[in-house]
Amino acid sequence: MGLYQLFENTYKIISIVGMAKNAGKTVTLNALIESLDQNGASVGLTSIGRDGERQDIVTKTDKPMIYVKKGTLIATAELLFGLSEVKMAVVEVTDHQTAMGRVIIGRTLADGYVQIGGPSSNSAVNAVAERMLGHGADYVLVDGALDRASSASPLITEACVLATGAVLSRDMTKAISKTVHKASLFNLPEASEASVLEYWGLAEESRQVISIDSENQARALGTSKTALSAGRNIGEWVDEQTKILLFPGALTTKTLMEIVHGTQHYKSIQFVVADATKLFIEHKDWQYFKRIGVDIRVRYGIKLLAITVNPYAPQGYFYDGALFKQSLNERLPEIPIVDVMEGDGL
Repeated sequence: MGLYQLFENTYKIISIVGMAKNAGKTVTLNALIESLDQNGASVGLTSIGRDGERQDIVTKTDKPMIYVKKGTLIATAELLFGLSEVKMAVVEVTDHQTAMGRVIIGRTLADGYVQIGGPSSNSAVNAVAERMLGHGADYVLVDGALDRASSASPLITEACVLATGAVLSRDMTKAISKTVHKASLFNLPEASEASVLEYWGLAEESRQVISIDSENQARALGTSKTALSAGRNIGEWVDEQTKILLFPGALTTKTLMEIVHGTQHYKSIQFVVADATKLFIEHKDWQYFKRIGVDIRVRYGIKLLAITVNPYAPQGYFYDGALFKQSLNERLPEIPIVDVMEGDGL
């Protein structure tokens, strides 16, 4: 089964997120564009950050370019609209501003290469994607910038494809472990308790951590939206009656470690974040928290459609592609694994 068949008639806005630079994200994006075109679908394309330039702005190395078909809808900043190699007709000039000017939605007049730099805020990306659907796109692909896994958030896109590769480590086992960790975060269970649904809006509105006790009573713990340095206070505030903690912002290793060290009741508490993109916990720390019984859930689940693999690293080393794919299949049997460099499944 190809990637197109995974979201055909089900998901309309899909993000492509890279585990790291040179993990194969742009190759995956190009393959998806080609697959959608072959299946007669009209494509819309935007990005969080900038992509599509011939040379990486930071490393000065050559990088894959984004190739689109005639009739593709592109949402990009004014500056990049003029820099794209393919000509585009203006469809709409939006009110969304970027450092490179307003976001313009255009339609390509021929096949060719484009540069994209969409809105910087999550809500604006979603709004622009919806506009492209309104202008006739059957599907919108959101190119997630490096270190901006937030583009996978279900509040922005309906589903995502994760790109991973040999660039993560010279040791294939380590690269696999890191990928499995990210996939496990994306597949965290949703919190289904009625009290979570009842009080989540309060947590988002107040931008504070909300504690819910066994009597379904809620209180704000007076912490900041991100709770980056609030773990110690939270650990002191919770007691044997505390059953759920709602985190409207980020939950980090530091915060969680302070809570665990600050109260013996952490094992009976359910920790709830908006979605997996709000978790900043490395693999080894995640293993530790799971081992001691920490229960982390999400308010909104992320639909991980597939993982694409790139067995080649720009440093010159590479993996056995078949073994890389097989090993990930064995660790993640429920998720389709696609080798983008071989073109399988696309």
